[in-house]
Amino acid sequence: MSKSHSTPRRRLLRAGLATAAITTLVVAATALPAQAAIAPLTLSSTAGPSTGANTITATSTAAANWLNGVTAPVATFSIPACQTTYNATASLAVTPASATSGNVLVVSINKISNTKASILVPSLAPIVPSGATSTKYNLCVYASNSATAAQIGSATYTVALAVGLTSGAVSPASGPSLGGSTITVTGTNFPTTAGSISGTLGGTALTNVTPVSATSFTATTPAHAPGAVTLSVTTAAGTKNLATAFTYANGLLVTPNTAPATSTATYVDVLGANFLAPTFGSSATNGKVWLVDGAYDPGTTGASVYVQGPIAECTGVTVISDNELICKFDFAAGALTESSAAANSGTPTVPNGTYTITVTNNGDLAATAVAGYSVSDISSGSTFTVAPY
Repeated sequence: MSKSHSTPRRRLLRAGLATAAITTLVVAATALPAQAAIAPLTLSSTAGPSTGANTITATSTAAANWLNGVTAPVATFSIPACQTTYNATASLAVTPASATSGNVLVVSINKISNTKASILVPSLAPIVPSGATSTKYNLCVYASNSATAAQIGSATYTVALAVGLTSGAVSPASGPSLGGSTITVTGTNFPTTAGSISGTLGGTALTNVTPVSATSFTATTPAHAPGAVTLSVTTAAGTKNLATAFTYANGLLVTPNTAPATSTATYVDVLGANFLAPTFGSSATNGKVWLVDGAYDPGTTGASVYVQGPIAECTGVTVISDNELICKFDFAAGALTESSAAANSGTPTVPNGTYTITVTNNGDLAATAVAGYSVSDISSGSTFTVAPY
């Protein structure tokens, strides 16, 4: 073959190879979406009750448009790993098959956009191991319910048995409003892993929550205004409430708790709860911090004198927080007459003795008829003594 004839043929051969390469690239590019990696899904909630009926959403940060081109996705929950393609036969069962594995469960799924889908969770039993209060399922999303539909997304989802609480679940059932008491909560289906359970009393978080067993945990009470409050316990199964489960008693801690009758300026630091509610001041209806010889009692409707009134007022109240205030006693100025707190009597000075410090939100006589009142008595074992050092 001459050189002049071989050159065109080589050019044709090279052109043919180039065309084949381009065709291969086009075919590969066309097949790529079907071979795309399965999107790891981010769920709006990674756990829920075993009873199901709750709706969660699924998105993906790794593949933002993971639902692009999909019109009718389907989803399943299973104990075994997700299948790479949808299997209609395995999806017919609605209960796990044994204590160690479960068949796939069909669920309802709606495409919201190319980036998000909503999923109605079915009833899913915690079955692994036997007697467990929670179980981790595999959530598998497919492009359709066709037998050849590819898996396009996956995540894990934990189901748990609902917590059971009954009357008397909290022991002790009462404590000081200052908080800090250790309580034991009893019930059923409590998770035993650290951090898997939380709770509140009256809407304020319990601290130091420590699982003991599937039937109890311990915790420390927060500060709270006096009164009966609701206990709320939250686990992977949701939140369970128990009304009037714990009662906060009026309680204060006062430092110092003694001073001489001749003192003109004894500053006391009062710890308690709900100090932001009253407006402290000189008006009779303002909040007051008083020294009382016994249990404070402003009287009833129409009363002109206290049934059990103050003998000294702690003035210049400065509220540090809802749980702390500071004020000053001037015992040398003289005692208040218990019939009226309008002015100090001047003489005699506050007699030596042991008293109760009371914080009230309304210092008026017969305040129950005026605007109502509430008080915080000093906590057990913490009284205030007027006596020489």
